[in-house]
Amino acid sequence: MTDTPAATAVGPSADDDGNPLHSGSMKVRHLVVFVIGAASPLTVLVGFAPLGLGAAGASFPLAYLVPGLIYLLFAVGYTAMSRHFRGSGAFYAYISEGFTRTVGAGAALLAYVGYLGGQIGFVLACGVFLSATVGSIAGLTPPIYVCALVVSVVVAIIAYRKVDFGARILLVLMALELGTLAVFCVAVLAHGGHEGISLAGITFGSVFSSGVAGAFLLTFTSFVGFEQTAVYSDECVEPAKTISRATYIAVAALTFIYTFCAWVIVQAIGISRIGDVLSGDPSALVFTLNSEFAGATMTEVMRLLIVTSFFAGCLALHNVCTRYLFAMGRTGVVPSVLGRVSPTTMTPSVAGVVQYLLVSGVLLAFAFTPTDAYTQVVVWTTSPTILTVLVLQVLTSVAVVRFFRRNDYGESRWNRVVAPTASAIVLAMVAVVLVANMGQLTGLGTAGNALIFVPLVVAAGVGLTRGFILTRTHRRRRSGDQ
Repeated sequence: MTDTPAATAVGPSADDDGNPLHSGSMKVRHLVVFVIGAASPLTVLVGFAPLGLGAAGASFPLAYLVPGLIYLLFAVGYTAMSRHFRGSGAFYAYISEGFTRTVGAGAALLAYVGYLGGQIGFVLACGVFLSATVGSIAGLTPPIYVCALVVSVVVAIIAYRKVDFGARILLVLMALELGTLAVFCVAVLAHGGHEGISLAGITFGSVFSSGVAGAFLLTFTSFVGFEQTAVYSDECVEPAKTISRATYIAVAALTFIYTFCAWVIVQAIGISRIGDVLSGDPSALVFTLNSEFAGATMTEVMRLLIVTSFFAGCLALHNVCTRYLFAMGRTGVVPSVLGRVSPTTMTPSVAGVVQYLLVSGVLLAFAFTPTDAYTQVVVWTTSPTILTVLVLQVLTSVAVVRFFRRNDYGESRWNRVVAPTASAIVLAMVAVVLVANMGQLTGLGTAGNALIFVPLVVAAGVGLTRGFILTRTHRRRRSGDQ
């Protein structure tokens, strides 16, 4: 016996009743800000790009360009479905609609736990850099976990406000970090780089090199967050148009920012010096280059903005998590109280409090362990997020094809079949490569890697079970009504 279609069960849609969010408060610019804020470009390029550069060398910019193009392909089917279906659970709601109640519920809890780990990691990383920054300014370094807990409180307070208020905060932070990157890029190009401007290494054949493929493990994660365009469907002005435009703009913007800045970093180093320069401390690479080309003052500004960049990611991930809880609360996957909104701010207030308590509770637990906050806890909590997102994207692509099989809604074959099928295949291949090389990220063996993924397996299992129960309950009620 198969499940009933999710359209009659789980998966919030435009017709859902219940507590409405702040409808009409989100425009294209708000969504783009949330997506880029979640991606945290400064954090990506300063904190993680040097690691990928070590693998890909002069071809490193391609390691950002290729994922960007793949995600633009994914966006074709994703936005096509968004024009005919709404749900604040985004991937989860789409999977529910394309598959069944049971599959959707499993995807819902899988997504939430994956993003929860991501927020925990981002909050702790923000605490690490905040502690170091305060120490360099005040001469007294506060404990990392104290800083992280302060960040968690501030994020929860801002997120409780109306969603457009959070967007304004993210807009300011995003403008500052992009401005800093722009100054660095202009300074490097104005000086002609270290060895002159060159496109060496940027060739089609380089895409298939082992170095670029290895860098994909880092660069694909840099695009995490563009799901947020559909997460806010219930709060958008003209959702069908807003979500589609914001998704394409955000992915295209991130692709350009990452690819261009990565190329500029290569120019600042000099192609012949890449190996020698990276033999030092990779985490200080961009700061050192910025001091060389833009000056020490701008480097100090960049150090401060690293903290705000992480904070922007924390706020964006908090918003995604609370809206997943909200969507699941409305559809019965989790207690319905989580589907309530604040009557004053029209945000998921109960879900926000629960999210804050979970993040803070996990941080407190790790605070009393001998683990290293940045090299261990941050990596262990964010690594599952990478795999979660890829699995959800593969399932969503397949769900798009299944959704349009029932009714094509006038969409072209490219939008409803070809593009989503191609993206599902490519993203599945990336997921396989990531799993095979996960030890490079976590520093753990097979057993250790399996252990940090246990929460994902448990979440998916609980979700599938809950979905099965909801399906049977729904059928019984429907039979009783007849």
